[in-house]
Amino acid sequence: MKPLGNIFGRTTTHDFRFKVENLVKKWDYIVANHLEVGPVLSQVLEIEAGGQQTTAICSIVGYRNERGLLRKPRTPLAHGTQIFPANDYYISNIIGIKKEGLYLGFLEGKDKLKAYIDPKKLVTKHLAVLAKSGGGKSYTIGVLLEELANYGIPCIVIDPHGEYSNIKYPNDNKDDEKYFKIYGVTPKGFANIVKEFTINTEINRDATQLKLAIPQEAYGIIQSMPFKISAGQTGLIHNTVNQLQETKSKISFEDIIEELNLIESNAKWNIISGLQQLIKTNLFSFSPTKVTDLIRPNRLSIINLKGSPPELQQIAVKSLLNELFEKRKREEVPPFFMIIEEAHNFCPERGYGEAKSSGIIRTIAAEGRKFGLGLSVITQRPARVDKSVLSQCTSQIAMQVSNPGDLKAISNSFEGITTETEREIRNLPVGKALLVGATDYPVFVDIRVRRSQHGGRAKTFDLNKSVSDYKPTKAETKVEADVTPNVARKSFAKKSAYIFEPKIGIKEIKTLEKSDIKNITVVLNPCLLANCSAGNRTFDILFDLHNMHIFSLTDKLTAIRLPTNVSNLSPVQKQVLDLVSQTSPTTISEVFAKTGLGFSQASGTVSSLARMKLLSVSGNKISVNNDMTANFQKVSFPLRPKYMDLPDAEKLPIKVKENQLKGFLNAFGIKINSKKACWLPFYQVKTDSDEKILDSISYSLSL
Repeated sequence: MKPLGNIFGRTTTHDFRFKVENLVKKWDYIVANHLEVGPVLSQVLEIEAGGQQTTAICSIVGYRNERGLLRKPRTPLAHGTQIFPANDYYISNIIGIKKEGLYLGFLEGKDKLKAYIDPKKLVTKHLAVLAKSGGGKSYTIGVLLEELANYGIPCIVIDPHGEYSNIKYPNDNKDDEKYFKIYGVTPKGFANIVKEFTINTEINRDATQLKLAIPQEAYGIIQSMPFKISAGQTGLIHNTVNQLQETKSKISFEDIIEELNLIESNAKWNIISGLQQLIKTNLFSFSPTKVTDLIRPNRLSIINLKGSPPELQQIAVKSLLNELFEKRKREEVPPFFMIIEEAHNFCPERGYGEAKSSGIIRTIAAEGRKFGLGLSVITQRPARVDKSVLSQCTSQIAMQVSNPGDLKAISNSFEGITTETEREIRNLPVGKALLVGATDYPVFVDIRVRRSQHGGRAKTFDLNKSVSDYKPTKAETKVEADVTPNVARKSFAKKSAYIFEPKIGIKEIKTLEKSDIKNITVVLNPCLLANCSAGNRTFDILFDLHNMHIFSLTDKLTAIRLPTNVSNLSPVQKQVLDLVSQTSPTTISEVFAKTGLGFSQASGTVSSLARMKLLSVSGNKISVNNDMTANFQKVSFPLRPKYMDLPDAEKLPIKVKENQLKGFLNAFGIKINSKKACWLPFYQVKTDSDEKILDSISYSLSL
């Protein structure tokens, strides 16, 4: 092997120069023999050409001592020492690159040396991912999540902008195809392990509604308030909650408001305003999302906060992280890895504001690793992230950062960042990253291509298109249809709407049917999905607008016929029912006094409504039939329609008006918070023996 050159000039125990005699490039790894410790690994940091001489400026990486620890020699390399290229095996051994683990890409300058890192090192040592906007942060985290999925490590991502949802789908980017072979990967989606949760289901329609437990202690309620409260207001909440705990097993925000209204204190109004804001978020519930649904082996949970205001995002993150940390401390969930995107918004440095979530993130950064909770903070503004959080991240992935304040923050927070390293971070191209802490020596890595789709690409306009050509992205629907003469092929119209995606395909129908199928067509049933509330409980009802039905889904789809007599009430019956709904429970005397009806007429009307099971009468107490309200909650519909192209199908007419439904719900004190018109597909199947129309969700309900 030909030497690359010989050491000359000033040398130290950290760096040296050599005169270049054969081809060498920046970032190449080289080896020189030290008189005391033997071979020593170094790296070329810069190459200078002047006149007839080319000089390589190098930094010493070190050698492994008898205990296998990385050390630098205590005396400089001798003048005239020959320099040779380092082979891949030697580089891996000295730097600490593993032969297996999390595959992030290639070691910079070594196209055949894959950069593997130990998953235990990464998860147990908190990680900071730093880069300016567009520098490749979310892309790199996507690569990391793909690798963690291979180990079944539970992960949860706090995703403010909905960038990580596309990890469910294989990478079909044409520009990436040529890199799959280079990096030795194939496209793959991770839908089988991804579970997406959200606060705003109107925008994030494919996600599950995230629900948090209503705090039952004064401290939890104070922490959940959307703004800071005074010492006097804090004491008022403690007193109110303590009083309620003596009489109630469960305390709702409405209970606190009701109790505060009885107190003569001006301090209560700010508290009531904050509690009303929490109620409107629809985030808190007595039936919260189970922590075991969020954290479990082979589960990647994405908390998609897209479309939610920053204050609500912070409340959700603070409450969620508090619960997850407590559950992990009690070992009620397995060890897991948590990723927080846009960390400067959730744990800002003092002087850049205070977020509701700052305190719990600081606590997790300081104490999480001892309980097996790994933390990763991702930011484009390191200077604006709480320094106590950044300093706890002993592993870092840094990409291009150009802001001087951010570079200074990186240098102050992390060990091993030299002036030379700062300069390189400033000039890193997209796709290159500096990895510190997860290996025994900082290394530059060429990040591999993603296997899954990347959702963080900037959206651009095609200047050849007019504004009217741009339309919202529609979820794709796929109805399997074998191309056979006996099965009708589905053709899709240009119109789009909200539709429940079929769970049963053509192939399944052919398996289920014993007779030969002659023809299959689609019939669309009009529906209204209404988010409703009764008291402090919320639930979703799917109304059949073709018939006066409610659809319920457990193991099978069923239809429950609603009493039509509610919509045929007389004006007097409606008047009495409305009054009882607003004042329930009440008495016949109050009905008599407030309606202006004669006593016998009021009494007779109440009796007729009781026979119709719309009211309950117990002694002299009259109330709305709670059994009916409870039944509505039991049939809360679990699925969400998707916005997609409508199939060319028969549409059943709408026979039930929304006003009828509102009147029906009002009779039971149920309010509609939001609603969405949609379609539920049914299959019309013709066989040799019969013809039937069955639903596309469970293939059990006949239309």
